[in-house]
Amino acid sequence: MKKFKFAFSLILLVTLFVTQTFCVWGEEREWYTLRETEESVELDLGIESKNDLEISPYTRYIVGASVIIRRPSEDEIWMRSEVYCSEVMSKITTVFTLQKKVGNSWVNVGEGSVSSSNDNSMYKSMEATGVSAGKYRCIADTKVVSKTGYTETVSVVSSTV
Repeated sequence: MKKFKFAFSLILLVTLFVTQTFCVWGEEREWYTLRETEESVELDLGIESKNDLEISPYTRYIVGASVIIRRPSEDEIWMRSEVYCSEVMSKITTVFTLQKKVGNSWVNVGEGSVSSSNDNSMYKSMEATGVSAGKYRCIADTKVVSKTGYTETVSVVSSTV
């Protein structure tokens, strides 16, 4: 009887593992290429000044950061990140991660990065084309490097479109 319980448990465990593996890797993965766009994504942020973008908890150099997402057409998504620093940074880099809602989870479906050097602010836009129907959001992970080499990062999540 003990051998039967062990064998049954082992078969059940293997069956669960195999079915989970096929469920996760069985579908074709959706992925979009994000590209920087030269045209400014004109968005009404409702921001009167950079003080309206205050970061909490306190950071040493990053004064404010935001990310906005818009869907101007059924197959296109625009994202814009704005970052303000208290002084000129050696480098500011933002990584945009486009996520799609699948069931109750958010799945990464695209990623792209933009950067600027020797500036105290950065306003950059990216776009994804050929996107399918569904709910999307954007995460903007920004890293700044000061002239002395000190680094700070902040992550901002957009609303859903």
